[in-house]
Amino acid sequence: MKRLRPVKRLGLASVLLLALFATLPLGAEYFCQRYDFSAEKWIRLNAKVGSLELLDVQFEFPSYVGPRKLGIKGRDQATLNLKNYGEVRTRVQVAIALFDAEGNLVGCGTTGTKVAGTKPGGTEGYYVSFDYVNSRIQTAKTFYLTVESIPDVPDVGGGTKAPPTTG
Repeated sequence: MKRLRPVKRLGLASVLLLALFATLPLGAEYFCQRYDFSAEKWIRLNAKVGSLELLDVQFEFPSYVGPRKLGIKGRDQATLNLKNYGEVRTRVQVAIALFDAEGNLVGCGTTGTKVAGTKPGGTEGYYVSFDYVNSRIQTAKTFYLTVESIPDVPDVGGGTKAPPTTG
């Protein structure tokens, strides 16, 4: 009987993975990559997700000078620039997680398309705010960038809409 347990676990893991992928919209593309962190500099990404090219990212932490947090206005944020080489508008979802040298999460933020996607041939900047998990953000050494792209499909009225999800 003990030999059946790994099979049951494998079956359960397969069902969970299938459920996860069934909730992604049809045609969605996914990208996740680790990079070395550098503040106040443009970091070239040279990556693609679907019809999008991820050009570069810059981290800005205006409320810090060295290790000291200042009481001035400013927002801890990253700016991600991308270009759509596809033939339809593309909706974009972005997540960035920052880690210190020991692998501790020191900052995270998300953003995405609010109304219309990035138009074909268009270049767009997405701003990711680090509003909540950020008390040790200045100690970041690496970051993970995750991007999902979802091509809009033509609507009967000539507009576009996001594709339906499966499941």
